[in-house]
Amino acid sequence: MMPAEKWYEYQDNYKKYGFDMKPKKTKPVKQKKKNSVTPKDRVAMMFFTIVIGALCISVIITTAYAASVKYEINKVIKDNAVITGEIENLTVQLNRANNIQTIERRAVTELGMMYPNPNEFIYVKPAEEPIKDFALLLKEEAYN
Repeated sequence: MMPAEKWYEYQDNYKKYGFDMKPKKTKPVKQKKKNSVTPKDRVAMMFFTIVIGALCISVIITTAYAASVKYEINKVIKDNAVITGEIENLTVQLNRANNIQTIERRAVTELGMMYPNPNEFIYVKPAEEPIKDFALLLKEEAYN
């Protein structure tokens, strides 16, 4: 048997060391590391943060500008489509107005023109010389 003194010591050690009856390993006390960031590093981090922020802002501004340019391009394309339609309509009207049958019909109905008889034709001869002072000739005929 154990003497009472040893038993008492055993109980203290049991409470102190736990079930294994071995002293717990003491953990080394961790010393807090000093902040390894120097003021120079802080300035560099601040500079890079500002540069990255400026880049982000410039990307946003560039995207907004590109969107406004794209809007203007789409607006011009839409206006161009409208003008192209008007040009096609005018081309159709011009072709319809330049049609020889349309010109002939308007000349006969609106202007009262008619086809000449075969003996009413006048042929222009290229060998004839034009009158040099046509205005003087008309004046003389008018007053004589």
